Amino acid sequence: MHLVSILRLTCNGGRQIFNHSRLCEPSKLYSRRFFSDHAKSANITHVIFDFDGVLLDTESIFYQTNKQCLQRFGVPYNKELKQGQMGRKLEEGVHWLLAQTGLDEKGVTAESYISLYNSILHNLFENPREMPGAKRLVDHLHKHEVNVAICTGSASGEYRLKTRKCQDLVEKIPLVVLAGDDPEVEHGKPSPDPYLVTMKRFDVRPPHPKNVLVFEDSVNGALSGIAAGCTTIMIPQDEFKPANWDEVCKKLKPDLAEILNSLSDFEPEKYGLPPFDQ
Repeated sequence: MHLVSILRLTCNGGRQIFNHSRLCEPSKLYSRRFFSDHAKSANITHVIFDFDGVLLDTESIFYQTNKQCLQRFGVPYNKELKQGQMGRKLEEGVHWLLAQTGLDEKGVTAESYISLYNSILHNLFENPREMPGAKRLVDHLHKHEVNVAICTGSASGEYRLKTRKCQDLVEKIPLVVLAGDDPEVEHGKPSPDPYLVTMKRFDVRPPHPKNVLVFEDSVNGALSGIAAGCTTIMIPQDEFKPANWDEVCKKLKPDLAEILNSLSDFEPEKYGLPPFDQ
């Protein structure tokens, strides 16, 4: 399966990041043909943003948090481990991380790691910055009454912490799906579940998944959007690209609408959305 082959490329130490048989399974919401039809310039009616690394510059904070956590156990943290965690539910990402580093075999539990993680995270989270172009695009879509949502792997408490000083941004996005503790999201990214749930919750449903534009910064997130049948744009952060990024990008690129350097480079009119004011 094509998407699974990409997941195998983004592994660390020969361990597979994710191998879920439902990755491209058709949902009850849409028929299978919409999962195989990839439209690079679809008529977009809905937009879904990942949050971390797309709207808010938080990925460096998560990197430092995990780095400090693993230092307590004498284990180094690197970009490959970071990429493997990105987009996942916190608990899923921690289980994966402990398996990758062998800490699970040394008796380190996900619960103890998360407790340490949260204590460090609260100390590091002070004034996260908005990503370049984020406010301009969110304001633009809000002005033109485009259906927008946030779909993030964060849980409720973490999301409140991250957004407490950027309410002027997130208050313009009425629909937020927190895959980290949403009971309807069975599996986090790269499973399609988070985006399928988000599409289902729009007050006005999209005609088809291809009419939904997803912005993602991680491989896991991009695979989730693609598997859900959405038109997906990836905005990778250079500092978190895995060592084999060129190979991963080559495999992933045919299923993406675009790869951008930042939201500042996005041209809405290419997707049937109103152009920015000059």
